[in-house]
Amino acid sequence: MVRIGLAGILLGLVALLGLWSRGNASWLVSSDENSLQKSTVAPTAFECRFTETPPKIDGNPNDECWKQAQEISCFRKHWKQGEEQTPKSKTKAKLLWDREYIYFLAEMEDEDLFADITEHDGNTWFNDVFELFLKPDEKKPGYYEFQVNAANTIFDCYFPERGKGNFDQIKKADTFHIDAKVKLDGTLNKRDDKDKGWVVEGRIPWSDFAKSGGRPEVNAIWKTNLSRYDYNIHWKEPDTSSAAPLTKPDFHRYEDFADLKFTGPAKADGPKRVAGTTSKVTGFPEPPPPYRIKRVHPGVTLEYPIAVVNQPKTDLLWVITEESRYGPTKVVRLKDQPDVKDFQVLLTDIGVAYNICFHPKFLENGYVYLGHNIGTPKGNATRITRYTVDLKEPNKVDPASAKIIIEALCDGHNGGAICFGNDGMMYVTFGDGTADSDRNLKGQDMTSLLAKVLRLDVDHPDEGKPYSVPKDNPFVGQKDIVPETWAYGMRNPWRMTCDPVTGHIWVGQNGQDLWEQVYLIHKGDNCGWSIQEGSHPFYPDRKRGPTPIVNPTFEHSHAESRSLTGGLVYYGKKFPELRGAYIYGDYSTGRIWAGKHDGTKVLWHKLLAVTPMLITYFGLDKDGEILICDHQPPGQGGFYTLESTPSDDSYLRFPKKLSETGLFKDIKTHTLQPSVYPYSINAPFWSDGSAKSRFFYLPGDTQIDYKSKDGWEFPDDAVTIKSFSLETAQGKKWIETRLMSRQMGQWYGYSYIWNPEQTDADLVEATGRDVKYNLADGSTQVWHYPSRADCLVCHSRAANFVLGLSELQANKGDQLRQFESLGLLKTGLLPNPPEKLKKLVDPFDPKQDLNLRARAWLHSNCASCHVEAGGGNAQFDAHFETEVQKMKLMNVAPMHHKFGVEDAKLIYPGEPDKSVILKRIEQRKEGFMPPLGSVKTDERAVELIREWIKSLK
Repeated sequence: MVRIGLAGILLGLVALLGLWSRGNASWLVSSDENSLQKSTVAPTAFECRFTETPPKIDGNPNDECWKQAQEISCFRKHWKQGEEQTPKSKTKAKLLWDREYIYFLAEMEDEDLFADITEHDGNTWFNDVFELFLKPDEKKPGYYEFQVNAANTIFDCYFPERGKGNFDQIKKADTFHIDAKVKLDGTLNKRDDKDKGWVVEGRIPWSDFAKSGGRPEVNAIWKTNLSRYDYNIHWKEPDTSSAAPLTKPDFHRYEDFADLKFTGPAKADGPKRVAGTTSKVTGFPEPPPPYRIKRVHPGVTLEYPIAVVNQPKTDLLWVITEESRYGPTKVVRLKDQPDVKDFQVLLTDIGVAYNICFHPKFLENGYVYLGHNIGTPKGNATRITRYTVDLKEPNKVDPASAKIIIEALCDGHNGGAICFGNDGMMYVTFGDGTADSDRNLKGQDMTSLLAKVLRLDVDHPDEGKPYSVPKDNPFVGQKDIVPETWAYGMRNPWRMTCDPVTGHIWVGQNGQDLWEQVYLIHKGDNCGWSIQEGSHPFYPDRKRGPTPIVNPTFEHSHAESRSLTGGLVYYGKKFPELRGAYIYGDYSTGRIWAGKHDGTKVLWHKLLAVTPMLITYFGLDKDGEILICDHQPPGQGGFYTLESTPSDDSYLRFPKKLSETGLFKDIKTHTLQPSVYPYSINAPFWSDGSAKSRFFYLPGDTQIDYKSKDGWEFPDDAVTIKSFSLETAQGKKWIETRLMSRQMGQWYGYSYIWNPEQTDADLVEATGRDVKYNLADGSTQVWHYPSRADCLVCHSRAANFVLGLSELQANKGDQLRQFESLGLLKTGLLPNPPEKLKKLVDPFDPKQDLNLRARAWLHSNCASCHVEAGGGNAQFDAHFETEVQKMKLMNVAPMHHKFGVEDAKLIYPGEPDKSVILKRIEQRKEGFMPPLGSVKTDERAVELIREWIKSLK
């Protein structure tokens, strides 16, 4: 009773003295670099050192790894002066960490071992106890407290904020997974003998720190305090001490906590990192585009702008913004002035808005139309709503004036674009209403408003309706066709405009797997979805609409465009050469193009600019000049316009020969610079029997952002290198070296063809090339040097572009540890030891599991396209980590070529000859896979996949 009462008094004093201050950080290490000893100056910084060999948690302090740890022996009453600082019993502690845990060890003298609290999260501080405090972020209030008493009872708690809230609730709010063991040198709770001390050893998984961001990066600094309560039957109060230089007797006083630096792994013997300074692979090999972007209205800060439209005959701009990407939207208005900073909110609670359109007679009627997707009792619907602006009070838009013009249930690919034609009619777009592959078959369905360009007369509505159907619409009066239809076969029309001079209706369309499109829409057009994707077959066997399919006016492969944003026809004064041209761009790649059309044919089409923008809209300012929305966070996105690119001849310096790239130390011997690192992979892509050597280069001291799935993230000016060799009639020869260069956040591919003398290689033209080689076995082989567009078909965005430098592929031998040791990883550490990370098996190693071998081959050769949004329009997912039942392969009927097989399936378990996947890889005729860069069948793969399918049940 006396002991508990005194402890309670002490704790009360601790609480009363809870004032806060912070010591200055300074490293204080004794002559023994592993030991922090007593000093007249309190140490304010400790090290938590990395270990490759974790301790065994058994309370034994003799594990080899503890010898490398810094000994912390500065436990004192730092808040007192002189000799009063010295505790009655000595303590020394150590900390270590690895990829999975933080480890702690404390060795404590103790003449009276006492601990009677056995309940988890009990009041262990009333016992002999060791305490560890960790505060990951000194700018945030949250911190952790862990205690282990001499009876091995654990207390663990996360405090969101010090001194506030219900303590009993706080300590039960989180579940921790501490593993701790205590070893006693004496007898516990025998008060009449003399003990020697006790040891506690433990570990805490980094997953327990998820609330504060999890495991720290190498060289990160947290705040810490290590402290102790020591009870003795002969003392009036417990003896307390701490390693952190507390200025008050409060172990929670984090202002005084010491710095804890998480030092990284000791560098392994062998190669050391060399800073990358030699690469000349920057810029582009062709002249720069004729235009570049220039920021306008930099003073106004808006979230994620989607659209910008000039209010007729004013200097006012209406803007749709999102609170976050794909979040709710609002409509605001601002002055079209260079120094504008403020804006006015006009409309909220409108769902997700896409488009604003003013009535041609807005100055008379005040009508403005909003295209948006909004929740209804029946589900999400794309809706065109008319609002009325009070022209006498131009700042006022009455939400109560909302009048629904037309709507349709639509939950994806929503459309919602609006424009008025020169004929006075309103044109409206609806997408196919789904997220993938027209699964509801609306593309060619004439009974639905979806997947259409509609044409409405809103100025002469039928009685009781907000519009009438123009009598000259192409399908008026035809059975089972919605009469509003002007054109159909649309997937995801993203922006529509009317040429104010010619009356041409232009629609930009997001493609799905491989192609993005622009259509100059004519009356009755069938744009083909989902029979075709642009001009290319998609599901050719699906039922077609009543009119022939028309091809796009402009079309882009996913090598250069991934999410096309339709634009406008320009008639401004700034760029006479662009007058009458349709200008559009791409959300994902930031490219901007223009094309001119005379109504029957394309007169010209060219790239205007390459930008880092996420382009959502092309509008016009008060002067009729271009305004472009950049869909990025506040302070990053905003509005841009075009300006002419200054004269630049840097393209002339792009290396036209491999020896000029700065990547090779000796081109003749294929010796790379020391700053270029070799790597190998587990499951190589089939490349017609060639041998391949792989390398990568990082500029300066930049690092890789390691990801557990798909390709890693690389900095700008990074280069990946892959050289191919064949056994020719003249012996083994290098035939090609491919480079992937990251510039302005995008990857670009280049090929170099080796000369016969093997002394250098020349840059291959942008369109690619085919060359025939005589092989050592007397046969000939055509080798395809890919075009620049070809490169990004396989190096897809879905796979994050870099295929071999991924956890699955690069986790081979001790390669990942070497990358870690060289300091190439941004986090400093791998997420786990390599043996616990995912990896592909060698597809042709018979000792490995057959299923894993087949899945590894499919991943390497198919998954860059055949994953979600990967570019392959077969809907199966070949990624190694996809569960078999979710691959959409087993017993799934093919949507395309059946190769004349009755009852064919993509994979027919047990029946290789009925499996279309096998048919595609065992031949090099129509429908073969992989479709690029191969003219020879991978015979070993055919045997592997055949054996695998045969084994399936």
